[in-house]
Amino acid sequence: MAELLLGIDVGTQGARAVCTTPAGDVVARTAAPLVAPAPGPAQEQDPRDWWEAVASCIRQLADSRANVAGLAVACTSGTLCALDERFQPVTDAWLYSDTRAAGCSRFDASWAAAKLDWLNAEHPDVARTAALFTSPGGYLASRLTGELAAIDYSQALKFGYDLKRDAWPSDLAVEPDRLPPVVAPGSRLGPVRPEVARELGLGQSVSVFAGLTDGVAAQLACGACNTGSERWVTVVGSTLVWKGAAAQPVDDAAAGVYSHRGPGGVWFPGAASNAGGRIVSEWFDEARLPALDARLPDRPPRAVVYPSLIVGERFPFRSTTFVPFATPEGLSEDERYAGCLAGVAFVERWGYDVFRGLGCRRPASVATTGGAVRSRAWLQLRADVMQVPLAVPAEPGSAFGAAIAAGANRHASILEAADAMVKWGTGADPRSEHRTEWSDAYERFRTECRRRLEGEHEDGQPG
Repeated sequence: MAELLLGIDVGTQGARAVCTTPAGDVVARTAAPLVAPAPGPAQEQDPRDWWEAVASCIRQLADSRANVAGLAVACTSGTLCALDERFQPVTDAWLYSDTRAAGCSRFDASWAAAKLDWLNAEHPDVARTAALFTSPGGYLASRLTGELAAIDYSQALKFGYDLKRDAWPSDLAVEPDRLPPVVAPGSRLGPVRPEVARELGLGQSVSVFAGLTDGVAAQLACGACNTGSERWVTVVGSTLVWKGAAAQPVDDAAAGVYSHRGPGGVWFPGAASNAGGRIVSEWFDEARLPALDARLPDRPPRAVVYPSLIVGERFPFRSTTFVPFATPEGLSEDERYAGCLAGVAFVERWGYDVFRGLGCRRPASVATTGGAVRSRAWLQLRADVMQVPLAVPAEPGSAFGAAIAAGANRHASILEAADAMVKWGTGADPRSEHRTEWSDAYERFRTECRRRLEGEHEDGQPG
């Protein structure tokens, strides 16, 4: 068998691996679960559990392991790991969703840089004695290579890295020499240590490449990486993530918009919301979703739902106190389900309206990944709400995006790797029959959100 590429995605609920050819043909896929933290401001996980999940994914590849030539890891953005000199965790990692840093930093609480400020204030012993602070991808790459592993631009952003100067600022909460080197995604980091390769059943010539955040990896998996393209990306998983490509950075902290630095001079403007598909898995029995999909109407529902389980919002508006809402009890299960799905689509459309207000073009099409794409009915609803065609990659996942990063040196660049490896499945074209009704329902949704935000201001609370 020819040489293979391995992409691994480590999230809060599990690790996933995809093994592909350099042409993007998937030959194996595996997964291993993780225990997600309970709801609450404290959101922590043991990095050693990530390592065990990654090891499990690799071992499950069976015979394919011996043909892996390169691998890369995608991970959550803003998660902070504190390591000792041997790259072992000195404490549990603080996930991006940990909100305890709110109010004690100039950075958003979801950023690793904010968590560093919080550590200095609340746990100075850890802040003072840890040898290295890095991302989940940096920790796992260091375990694989046995050396201090660099992280890519996308992982470095929420640590406070200055992407324009390409340097660590001097005013962060820790010294730059306790932060990892930063390289372009797809850069070779080094070989897997021989003893680790033997432990995992890999061959003895496997290279580790710089991975990305899960959102940027998903963008690669969607092929939306070139500045000349008007295709944008929405990742609809537990939360919503928007991604585009631009020749210049598009940044607006007040709006919750920031730009990742991509390869080859490309910038990836994006944003993330607390809203998303998690509300569906929390409110509805997964076994009933196909029947609910079959009864989903093609017109706006009565139910009005802001699709989040978290107090506060990051995008398409910012508020630390915004309370997600739903219409009163008494609705049928079908109506509540339709309200949840429509709510996600409304937030998605609102996000693109914000980007247009910042000078970006209206997307000509939206490539989409995440758990929501499993529902054909939801895909059609989103296309109808936004009046934009939706395209679904044949392999819609951050693990595949990591495999593209691992294939950067098998092609002329990581962007050309994406062009060569991404294949497409069935999408959804917008229907025009109820376009006006959907637009009216969208405006009513935004009006209700704004009314509640104005109520926060009237009560003296931040909005």
